[in-house]
Amino acid sequence: MKLPQLFLALVFTGLSFTAMAQKLADPILLWPDGAPGATGVSDEDKPAVTPFIPEASKRNGAAILVVPGGGFTIRAVDHEGVLVAQWLKAHGITAFLLRYRLSPLYNRSNWVEDGKRAMQYIRANAADYHISADRVGAVGFSAGSTLIADMALNSGAVQADAADPLSRLSPKPNFIILSYGSTRIPANADSALATMPPTFMYGTVEDRGSQTGMLDMYTRLYRANVPVEAHFFRNGIHGTGFGLGDPILGQWTTLLHNWLAAGGFLTPKPQFPLAGVVKLDGTPLLDGMVILTPVDNKNAPPVTVFIRNTGTGELGRFLMPKNQGPIAGKYKVEVRQDATRWTSNSREPFMIEMMAKQNRRTLTDADRKAWDEYLRKRDLSPSIYNQRVFARKHPKDKSDYVVDIKEGKELLIDVFSK
Repeated sequence: MKLPQLFLALVFTGLSFTAMAQKLADPILLWPDGAPGATGVSDEDKPAVTPFIPEASKRNGAAILVVPGGGFTIRAVDHEGVLVAQWLKAHGITAFLLRYRLSPLYNRSNWVEDGKRAMQYIRANAADYHISADRVGAVGFSAGSTLIADMALNSGAVQADAADPLSRLSPKPNFIILSYGSTRIPANADSALATMPPTFMYGTVEDRGSQTGMLDMYTRLYRANVPVEAHFFRNGIHGTGFGLGDPILGQWTTLLHNWLAAGGFLTPKPQFPLAGVVKLDGTPLLDGMVILTPVDNKNAPPVTVFIRNTGTGELGRFLMPKNQGPIAGKYKVEVRQDATRWTSNSREPFMIEMMAKQNRRTLTDADRKAWDEYLRKRDLSPSIYNQRVFARKHPKDKSDYVVDIKEGKELLIDVFSK
């Protein structure tokens, strides 16, 4: 054998050894004694999940069921399955790759049943996998997205007295991630839509075949007051998966991880409302924001407070709702000043009166004249040269400004420019 051939043979042999060493876990049958309605005994008749378990040091207790697409006739198990599960595993999330039944062997009721059973299996074995049974979500791609949306929309009531222990557990995900796919929603399904879990959506405008359904789904969820966040990119074909390595589409996994963290899905500690006041040089911050970054727990939700002094009683005061709030622990503080003069209308008695009259259509000619004169006298010129950032309580401090946030305790944030 010539040297180049020998070299190539060694390379490919090495690759084969590497591939053999990197073996996935064995699939776990969701019905060990046979799935209901099974018509055969092949793998395609046996719904299963393959677990992807993070290292103990990375594990955050969250779990996600991964459902690849394929038009319900195949499963795109690699880029919409294995690669997704491995990414989740690397980020401390225990993943379960679903093998669901396909057409024409089976139909919608079967694959939705498989998804529900997988959710129940994960919750039933939460202790063994070191996960929280109330932080189990699902991510689906294309047909897989349709499956998990269908499953969440039609989860049904929990059978508390069922003979099968798994059937006593809820099959409904605590959150869902819909990737370029959705489900057809009946026109009269608004009451069911209102019970949908928090939802993250991803798609591309170029993928017009699925984007129309995604837009309809987003609009319906929004109208039903479901916590929903959507990111629709301009370019990208159907079936991009996580887009790992794509400098643009690949950013959606970062957006997703931020959403999971902000929603409190990556930590067992509960979020709570946060009230407080922000001051700069002893006076209330008029316009800006406060960024609270967790110090001790990387999976804790980051918190951003916008100070616009609209709808609050005291200048500089804020109130963050529970679903946007922190967990107990230490947070680094960064105050950003966006203006030194406050220009909103919500506290100006004259503007409040004029706009109320305008809404009632009772403005008189005298009112319009007074409004014109008021506007001409008002100073609407820029009040700041650039955004000012305060990462320390005092400029000469050698360490960051860190606060210990506790539930029920009001937070006073006080920074100084000199």
